[in-house]
Amino acid sequence: MTQPNKITALYCRLSQDDAILGESNSITNQKKMLEKYAADNGFENCRFYVDDGYSGISFDNRPAFQEMYSEIEKCNIGTVITKDLSRFGRNYLLVGQYLQIIFPQYGVRYIAVNDNVDTIQGDDEFTELRSLFNEWYVRDCSKKIKAVKLAQAMRGERVNGSVPYGYMPSHEDKNRLIVDERFAPAIQDMFRMYANGDGVINIIRHLKACKYPKPAVMKKLQNDPGFDVSAIADPYVWCKRSINIILDNPVYLGHTYTHRSGKASYRSNKKVMYPSNQQFEFLNTHKPLVDNDTWNTVQRRKADRPKVNRQSEVDSFSGLLFCGDCGTRMSVHREKNRPRIYYTCEGYRSRKERSDQCTTHCINKKIVEAVVLDDLLRVTSEARNNREKFIELCKNNSSTASKKEQAAKKLELTKAEKRLAEVKRMFVKIYEDNALGKLSDEDYVMLSGTYKSEQAQLEQTVNELSTALEQIRNDEENTERFLKIVDKYTDITELTYDLLRDFIDKIFIYEKDKVNKTRRIEIFYNFVGNIS
Repeated sequence: MTQPNKITALYCRLSQDDAILGESNSITNQKKMLEKYAADNGFENCRFYVDDGYSGISFDNRPAFQEMYSEIEKCNIGTVITKDLSRFGRNYLLVGQYLQIIFPQYGVRYIAVNDNVDTIQGDDEFTELRSLFNEWYVRDCSKKIKAVKLAQAMRGERVNGSVPYGYMPSHEDKNRLIVDERFAPAIQDMFRMYANGDGVINIIRHLKACKYPKPAVMKKLQNDPGFDVSAIADPYVWCKRSINIILDNPVYLGHTYTHRSGKASYRSNKKVMYPSNQQFEFLNTHKPLVDNDTWNTVQRRKADRPKVNRQSEVDSFSGLLFCGDCGTRMSVHREKNRPRIYYTCEGYRSRKERSDQCTTHCINKKIVEAVVLDDLLRVTSEARNNREKFIELCKNNSSTASKKEQAAKKLELTKAEKRLAEVKRMFVKIYEDNALGKLSDEDYVMLSGTYKSEQAQLEQTVNELSTALEQIRNDEENTERFLKIVDKYTDITELTYDLLRDFIDKIFIYEKDKVNKTRRIEIFYNFVGNIS
């Protein structure tokens, strides 16, 4: 029975996975079959709705389906016909919602030709079972694809195909990045400007003035060098989010990170970020666009995020002062009636919520400035006037291990890294075996729990040993970094916001001694620590 003056929707869908199965599922064959079925059964006013390359698990992202559903809501469609139930969708819950609730509500008849489903004939007890099997197919495919992608990520291969701004894939090896000289200067300018104290807004203005295309336009230009950028509105206007994503991306140090994100589930397209212990790091895989010093400066300033007061001012010591007794940050205060600025321990301010009590540690900003400036001039003077003695002082000040201890740590690290690689390979193996049905779900849960526990323990050991060895190797290098900062500032007369962050890591303020009325202040400098 057909409904006069209403559209007969012939819906065709083919996902990328379905295309692998062969010619029988092709859009062309679906059209021929539906057209013949409509003609043989007297369906008129037929209209094709085609989604080519779209998964059946989701309905929202299919443009042709959404167009068809819009016509259904307007009561313009009387019948929907598909080749089989899987062409309509592979989401058991949503397919049931459409067939049992939405279509009857709008008086729409649904037919799946090969599955002998016709809603005008009443409920078919096998329809729900077929729909469930269709979803299981997607779930099994998803498990197999995840296993393959995880194995690729462990080998350092680029899984998702996206290329960071300023790079392009090598023609010889798509997994290796090479510098794109057209756009790389934009990345270098971003990091340089932010490290020198410029804000994101100034960076956006600079990129626009230099006509560096935003990421979406950059991709089009890489795919088509002759692309007309004027066809896009504001091709050189960047958004803050793009800038911040780039400034946080360690790929610009020349390293590759895989398995950083994925989908929440096969039913959802929501992107989730994986924790760092599930990611894989491969060092020095391509040419860096940013040096380590600039990167560290940018990350330190991004982490600082100073607070702006009511006068739109940023305190020069913001984020640098800590209570020497409880370790909490010191907060800044300004008196209303007089221009006095002072700091107090936040642990004292939140004492009602804290079990451990602390005192005010109240100290005037002028005192802090005087002490810090005096110590900074002393340290920089020593560094300039007697470099060799200063380097020796820094060496003695650091926790340098003996050669025997260093060798033992290296051996222990090598063993831990070797075992960690074995555990990761075994985890991928049992994942693939479970996905292919070679390993039961019960055995998989038991083995994966054991491997995950060992992996977490090994990763902690590797991180601790790597940090200890890195500290030993970097003692002399860190001193040279500090000396470069000293050479940068030849005449220090006042403590500016940028100067303090270049020199100082943390300042600890201790409570005043009530007997002798003195106060201890410890200053820890970047790279070299406390120089007493």
